[in-house]
Amino acid sequence: MLVTAALVACLVAGGCSSGDRLFPPSPLHQTFPSPDELSRAVLAALADEDADHLHSLALSELEFRTVVWPELPSSRPERGLPFDYVWGDLNQKSTNALRRLVARHGGRRYTLAGVAFRGETTPYETYRVHREAILDLVDEEGNELTLPLFGSILERDGEFKLFSYVVD
Repeated sequence: MLVTAALVACLVAGGCSSGDRLFPPSPLHQTFPSPDELSRAVLAALADEDADHLHSLALSELEFRTVVWPELPSSRPERGLPFDYVWGDLNQKSTNALRRLVARHGGRRYTLAGVAFRGETTPYETYRVHREAILDLVDEEGNELTLPLFGSILERDGEFKLFSYVVD
């Protein structure tokens, strides 16, 4: 009965944050069963110069707030980093990197040959982050290329989501 009262109070007050852990984190949207499938979706949107779709493939503010942020060391109160600052910085850097990506590679058609990660994989409680994604590609002329078109990929429950377009 006490738990029910707490849930009702939380809902009436405008919702519970994921830090309350009364509700599980919201699911991720625009996920893929493998890094390869995710990379193919990025390449297709890039070929179409569809910046809106490319943007939707990366973590949204809600996804970052409910899934990622609660498990990051920077979210601990003793760190003193407000969510809005961390999200604003990541989102601005990702948006700028996305603009550069579309300007440089938009309209080009690449075929994916493979995905590798040059950075470490960082495990968290409910997800992992695979860092420094590198794509092995073949362009329309048959040239083989290795390009870092985006930064990290988040893996959660066997699904993959683009973390951001920031290439570290």
